[in-house]
Formats: sequence, structure tokens, C-alpha cells
Amino acid sequence: MCKTNRTSPIAGSAFSDQLAMLAAMPARLAEIAAEIPSVQWKTRASNGGFSLTEHACHLRDIEIEAFRARLERMLAETSPALPDVDGAALARARDYHRQDLGKALAVFAAVRADLVNRLASLLPFERERAGVMEGVGEITIEGLVAKMLEHDGEHLSELKLLSGELTE
Repeated sequence: MCKTNRTSPIAGSAFSDQLAMLAAMPARLAEIAAEIPSVQWKTRASNGGFSLTEHACHLRDIEIEAFRARLERMLAETSPALPDVDGAALARARDYHRQDLGKALAVFAAVRADLVNRLASLLPFERERAGVMEGVGEITIEGLVAKMLEHDGEHLSELKLLSGELTE
């Protein structure tokens, strides 16, 4: 049986706090990028994890093809099926290592800002709209925001480790 992410509505100020954390992610990513010498932007983590460039491209693509697409479908449809997005497959297919870090950072920042503005404009009852996310089950828009924060946190942890390896 699928677990559910349908919870009681998040109070307005708590939701605003979550949106502020989402909005801060592009700047946090840019700060980490500034710490890493440009000659190492495409160096992968010692554990085989993404390089800085791969992280930025992945965050950009997931923002567009997963989070924004899911939000728009949840707002437009009744309980849409929300497919999983295979980030590793995207990285391979799009050859992230050949992409420009600066452009990926800029697009991620622009799309994230747009998405945060869209989320901020929603009324509490709109944030309760739901879809069925593959591998997760029923999820509300508020649950989607929680997934975005979780995803950001995972990448920030990985980026911290990568930065530590590359700047020692």
C-alpha cells in the first residue's frame, strides 16, 4: 500500500517559511559553486556522486520536468498520476558534463523563483489539491513542497561533501 503525504494544511506562516527556504536554494548553490575552483567544476565526488556541474544541471531539469510539471498538473487536473523522473537517466542522456555551469545556475534560479512565486499565490484550499506520485502515493501541493525541500537538502549535503573534497 502506498504511503500518503496528505496532511493537515500547513499554517500560512509555516508555508511562507518553506517557500523562503526554497527561494534561498539557488543562492546557496551559487555560494557553493563560488567555493570550488572552476577547474574542478566537472570533478565527480570520490563516491561517484555528481560533480558540481551535474548537480546544477540536475536541479535545473528536475525543477522544470518534475516539480513544476507536477504542480501545474495538480492545479489543472483532478488527482493526476505524476510519473517519477529518473534524474540519473537525464544526466546520462543530456551529458551534463558538457553543459555550462553558469547557464544551468541561471536557469535553475529563474525557474525556482517563478515556481516559488506561483506557490506563494496559492490559497490554502488550493495547496490541498493532490495527485498520485509514482513511488510515493497521494501527495498534496504542500507535500510536493516538502519533497522539494527534501530534495534540496539531499543535494546540499552532497554538495557540502563534494566541496570539502575539492577545496581541501
